[in-house]
Amino acid sequence: MFAALALTAVACTSEDPEPPVSHACEYGPSTREGKLIRQLLDTDKYRTRVEKSTADLAEGLKEELQAREEPGRTEYQTPMCSFSLEYPRGSGSDTLSVDFHWTSRENPKISGRPADSHAYYDINGLYGESDETLSRLRMQCALPGKLDKLSQQDLLVAEVANTAYVGTAVRQEVRDRQIRFLYLMARHATDAIGCENEPLKKDPVVKGYETPEEAAKAPR
Repeated sequence: MFAALALTAVACTSEDPEPPVSHACEYGPSTREGKLIRQLLDTDKYRTRVEKSTADLAEGLKEELQAREEPGRTEYQTPMCSFSLEYPRGSGSDTLSVDFHWTSRENPKISGRPADSHAYYDINGLYGESDETLSRLRMQCALPGKLDKLSQQDLLVAEVANTAYVGTAVRQEVRDRQIRFLYLMARHATDAIGCENEPLKKDPVVKGYETPEEAAKAPR
């Protein structure tokens, strides 16, 4: 299966068009996603790359979930969107990227990093973690039919990687922005997949904790 890639230059306008039906990667400057992208990249001029159309993203994640029945199957990242500086600051990629994978519900991976370099969250009952360059949010995505049992065994993990961070912003503000941005982007993905439990239906209410264990065991 091959997914078409689209590359678009974005500039501020007075209007906030809805994302095209075929994908969920472009946002006007006054949308919540658009504001967060600009804050995280620290620019109004950036390029949007559509890694997967909405349909291809949903199909790919469902196929990957089914493939996890295979012995020894490793976690496979499915990209959604990336946003990069129109004029990179240096030799790096200066990119904000969003992707997804499945992980075991019984043994989900956590960073294990100390709280002084990492923040841990409960967002509407979901576990999240973030530093300045990488954020993760995991959730159950209940799917019907032949994927029902598999979707009960695994968790869907959303990730955002930010190679544009240069260390000038207040760290905790960056972490909080990234986890909010990730929640909003993951909502588009769970809507596309058709998660019957609608794990991201509510707007994000973010609560911070000092350790991953506290965040994971927060009252639901």
